[in-house]
This record gives sequence, C-alpha cells and structure tokens, in this order.
Amino acid sequence: MKNLIFLLFLISTLHSFAQPENATIELINGKKHYVHIVQSGNTLWGIHKVYGASVEDIVNANPGIEKGLNEGQKIVIPVPIQTVLHEVAAKETLFGISKKYGVTIEQIILTNPEAEAGIQVGQKLKIPGVESEQLLEAKNNSDTGNDALLSTNKATQTKLSFSDTVIVHVVLNHETLYSISKRFMVPVEDLQKLNRLKSTKLKPGDSIKIPVKKERIEIVKIRQVEKVEKQKVDSTLLFPSKKTYNIAILLPFYLEKGEGSTNLVSNLATEFYMGAKLAIDSLENIGLVAKVFVYDSKNDTITVKNILTKPEFKEMDIVFGPLFPENMDIVANWCKLNKVRLVCPAVANSSLLKNNPFVYNAIPSDATLAKGLAEFTLKNNSQDQIIVIKSSNEKDAVMYDSFRTTFLMSPIIGNRPKLIEATLENYASFMKKGNKVILVFPTNEKMLALKFMNSLNNAALKFDADRIAVYGTKEWLNFDDIKPFYKNKFNFHFASPNDLNYKYPSTESLHRKYRSMYNSDMTKMAVQGFDVLFYFCSDLLLNKKNKELVMNNYSMKQKGIENGFENSNYFILEQEDFEFIQIQK
Repeated sequence: MKNLIFLLFLISTLHSFAQPENATIELINGKKHYVHIVQSGNTLWGIHKVYGASVEDIVNANPGIEKGLNEGQKIVIPVPIQTVLHEVAAKETLFGISKKYGVTIEQIILTNPEAEAGIQVGQKLKIPGVESEQLLEAKNNSDTGNDALLSTNKATQTKLSFSDTVIVHVVLNHETLYSISKRFMVPVEDLQKLNRLKSTKLKPGDSIKIPVKKERIEIVKIRQVEKVEKQKVDSTLLFPSKKTYNIAILLPFYLEKGEGSTNLVSNLATEFYMGAKLAIDSLENIGLVAKVFVYDSKNDTITVKNILTKPEFKEMDIVFGPLFPENMDIVANWCKLNKVRLVCPAVANSSLLKNNPFVYNAIPSDATLAKGLAEFTLKNNSQDQIIVIKSSNEKDAVMYDSFRTTFLMSPIIGNRPKLIEATLENYASFMKKGNKVILVFPTNEKMLALKFMNSLNNAALKFDADRIAVYGTKEWLNFDDIKPFYKNKFNFHFASPNDLNYKYPSTESLHRKYRSMYNSDMTKMAVQGFDVLFYFCSDLLLNKKNKELVMNNYSMKQKGIENGFENSNYFILEQEDFEFIQIQK
C-alpha cells in the first residue's frame, strides 16, 4: 500500500500449558500457584487457556470467582501437574531422573515400588507430580525423547461451572463451524471440544456453546445528563490542509509477549489493524495521502510513553488507540499538549473528555445509551404502561438517572406518558392486566438481571406475556444464565453502540474485500477497525462526512465547552425469533 509504513509484522503465540512469561510464583499450602492480576477483558475461560489449569481448579483456589472478575483483582492459579511415563536410558539413575523432572526419589519409588531394587535400561517408570514448565524443560534437554505424558490434573472436557464467559449460539442457515469460529474468534478445535463435536458439521437450528470475551465498561459516577452547549468553533480544532498527513495507530500486539500478553488480546489488535488497513486503502481512493505509523503499545505505561517520545510523533496529525483504557489518559494528555486529535476506538472513560477538546470517544457511554433507550421509549411506547426499575447496585445509578432525566425532560409532542418508578421487589404490583407493559431495568449486574427475569417469568403467569416487553442493557448479551427463551418471550430490547449484521449489503461488500485480501472471515473487531479509521480520517482530515460505514453510525457531540467529543448515536436492537434485529429510531 502506497505511503504505508509497516513497523510490525508477526504476532507470536503462547504455549497453551507453558508457564506464562514473567509470571510470579507463590507457595500456598506447599503447592505452587501463579499470581495473576485481573485486567480489563479477562475471563475465566481466557485465564484457563493461558495458564493451562482447569476452570474448576482456578475456582477452587479462588472461592467466589465464578460470580465474575473485577479489574485489579489478585487471583492465584494452581501450577498444572501431570504424570509422565519415562523409559530408562543407558547410564540413567533415579537421582538423575528425579532432578530431570523436579520430583523426589521417594515420589518415584512410591509410584514404582520395583525401582527400589534398582532400574534397568528400557524399564518404564511413572513419574508423578511433574509441573508443566519442568516437563517442557525436560523435553528441551532430552536427547532421547523417551518420555510421554500419561495424565494431567487438567480436565479433558472442561466443565464450565460459570456463566459470564459462555454464550449459546443458534446456528443460522449460512453458517459453518469455521465461520462461527472466525466470527467469535475461537479456534474450531476449542468449539469441538467444548461442544463434544466429533466432526465440523452443523445444521441450521443447532445450539452450540461459545466462550467469548466479556466486554467490561467503566462506569463514570455522574448524577445528571449534561446539556450540550452551543459555542463558536475553536480555530485550533480545525485541520490545516496538507498534502500528506501522518497517522499513528497504537495497538497491544504484544510482539515480545511479556506480562499481560495473551493470544486473545494479540488477535484482537491484529484484526483491528487488518480492518484499519482496508480503510486506508479506501481512503486513498477518495484522495487521502498519508503515512501510517503502527506501534505495539502493549498495555504498559513505559512502552506508551516511549512511543510518544519518538521523533516522528512530533509530526502526527491524528492518533488512534490504545485499546486499553489504562493508558488512554497518558496519550490524551500528550495530544492536548501537542494539539493532536486522539480517537479512542474502544470503550473509554468519559473523564478523558473533560477539559480536552482533542479527544473523540467513538463508543457511546452507558449514560448515552440509556438516554437513547429513553428517547426510543418516549417515541414508541407513549400509549403503554412504562415502569423503570431502580437497581440496588450503585454503579447502575448513572444509567437509571440518565434514563429518568431524559424521559421526564425531553421535548415531546402531546401528553407525556407516566413513568412509574419501582424496585426489583415491588415492580410486579404496578403491572396492569390488559395493558402493554414496558419494564425498563438499566443494570449491568448479572445476578440482578437474572433475579429479575426469573421473577418476571413467575409474575407473567397472571398476565399476557405477549404484552410484556423488557428493556435492558447490552451487557445482558453476556448473561447466558438468562435463557434465550426468556429474552425471546419478553421481547428483549437494548440500546447498542453498533449493529453488526452479516446480511446487510454493506457488511457483505466489506466481507468480500476482507476475504480477498486476508483469505479469512471478517470479525467484529476488524469491522471496528475499518469503521473508525474510515470515518474519522474522512471527517477530520478530508472534511468529508462519509456515511459508508458497516456497523457504526457516528454523530460526534462535544460534551460541553472546552471538553472532548463523544459519539451520541445508538441502535435499538430487539430479540425476535432468537435473532437481534435493528429497529429504526
């Protein structure tokens, strides 16, 4: 691609049961454990895949973890052990074998009593309690290759006793196991193992379990919806016309692995870049001439700061990334100081926008999505009974207040419908027979949402279920404890920042280009990379309001004088016949 500077090429992979690089070891009750600090986006499934310990062993070592992970939380992972079948080679001794596998002579003799009288060449010994990294070291140092793995404490079929990392997907007519694996970024082999599939054949209507990355969103504690004030355009925010623009993309590729690296994060970064590269190609076709600098930001403060000191960064016109919110503030402060636009392509804290007009949040906040849900409810349910339920979780207050304020204060033609404010304990007492009832429960707390849906299923016995609709949040998509049947039964709605539908013409068109270039199916993260780069480069660099996007529709609003910009657009999605469809606003 013309004028495109490639600063990186290959994404390295992790060994599925090797000790993660730089992992701290802690001795607990005489047994070794890895120490892991939970980061944004971590799931039990992902931790199980990286460290090689079974989900059950991780849960047993950390009681209560099955209820969910919290960013910054310290957890311990038992170091996986296995039994090795070793064939005695010439000149080998019990002492040497014990040192090779990191076990004691007593352990070997206890498992192989006959070895106490001596060992012979060709004799096969069972070596118990071998740690995974010790086995790798033994294999690497072995000239004979005469050892074989017999068993391991890692379950052959992992029993998923938790629920916040697995969804149940109903196979569509056009889907194959391969396309599903690419769409959800899960290897075919993992899908087969999890669902006990003997082949890759699927038929429409089949239900399969899919381990997915849970999106985590920081909730900013505010108690009111800020008004967007009209103001004169600041001349410093206008781009001067240039022959060639400089674009920086910061992504956590983890090319050198290290702390915090996982295949999942590396793959997400790679797929975002693959979509962004397609966008650059399209932008060149409409007149953009740019040099694109791509950096491996990892999720490390020192790495990010070093990138910002590079000589070419002084000439940047626009920066995309990083994906992790932890280091966005460092980049945002640099951009403010140097008057460079920063586009946050993933979920970012609203606090970044305060007193920094150079920041653009591409993903609307929870408060903005709740505002959109209230606007939709006012417009489409004015003749219905509307009940909003207040969550007992303080973190949900920002969404509740945003919905309530928008519903009660937004301009409306005709009489404003009554808004009934209720709690999880008393909402059913307000429901009236014969009315269509809209139950709005703005919560991201899994247990509260599950409790509500179960209680509603019981309460609905007294009402016509077809006349009840539940309005929740996009986070409910990750709550597979809530049966899809219930969401379908109660006409589940939610406000979403985007809408990816592979049947849309624009999606099909980009998908064909993606397959042609990469010989792979397009993922959601790849689409995000395309949409973000294409829109913001068109708008900010070429001054073109381009609407040719795939799953996003940007409407950037400044959040007050001297503050940054946030995407105010939303999509209302409704579950119908176990599929989500977009409802026009």
